[in-house]
Amino acid sequence: DGRGSLGVARGRRREGSTIARRAVDAIEGLVGFTTFSVVTGVPIPLVLGGLLARAESLASKRGELPPPVAPAAAAPGGAEEVEPRDLMWAFPSFAVFLERSATTAPPSFPMWARWLCLATFWPGVIWYLYYKLEVEEDLRRSRGLGIGGYVVIVPFSIGLAAGVFGEFAYGALEGGMLDNPLSCAFYAAFAWIYLNQWFLYNKVNQLFEEEGRPAPLDPFGLFVPGWNFVTGIRQIHFTAEYWARQQGRTLPRDGFAELFPFAKKPTLSLLELATTPSLWFNLGSLLE
Repeated sequence: DGRGSLGVARGRRREGSTIARRAVDAIEGLVGFTTFSVVTGVPIPLVLGGLLARAESLASKRGELPPPVAPAAAAPGGAEEVEPRDLMWAFPSFAVFLERSATTAPPSFPMWARWLCLATFWPGVIWYLYYKLEVEEDLRRSRGLGIGGYVVIVPFSIGLAAGVFGEFAYGALEGGMLDNPLSCAFYAAFAWIYLNQWFLYNKVNQLFEEEGRPAPLDPFGLFVPGWNFVTGIRQIHFTAEYWARQQGRTLPRDGFAELFPFAKKPTLSLLELATTPSLWFNLGSLLE
């Protein structure tokens, strides 16, 4: 009858309206995701890339740069098969403005990929997760330390992706940690990666102590805002230094570590960093 037909029509309109709202929400989420990726991804590597290029240019004028040498390919067998992955390896977008970008680690990393890591947030995150996977795998294969990169990184990546998807699609992270499965997965992923970062710092310290060298990292730095960033940067540098030394090689010049001396100081405490401005930034490398 007429009333039944009217009810069906209204139901269809409501259904169409719901679909339209979901489509609009999806588009808004995609726009927000893209904007977030660009806004958070560009400024830091852009500024650091410019500073590193300036420092490289002045060092070249002063004759302080060694001859350009491409990173050596790793040979199979024990420590020799491990590639020393320094800070420029972990953050390839920092080299976009360097004249020697072709010989800056990681080897054979194309310039378009460096620009992609600079232009948006997520490619750089994915590459850094690959760096962490390889570092953990190096320690497991060559020194029998840890559970390996796949066990560390895959669960974290799944939880991170679940949380990011849930936030942009449903606002899943706007409540508490235990509000929904996507939020639980996201926060559990970060608890997992923090736990394994603690183990990683201790493993690097163990390797240095076995050589009779002082432990370079403060594992408790993981829990102090700001200091955790410094400790993470130092872990990248000293892990690469260890593998280079095991192969009888000198770690190639790392522009980041030259610009930020705290990254390569053999030992460092939070108090020492806070009271020694010369460790914060090498201003002299940027001045004529």
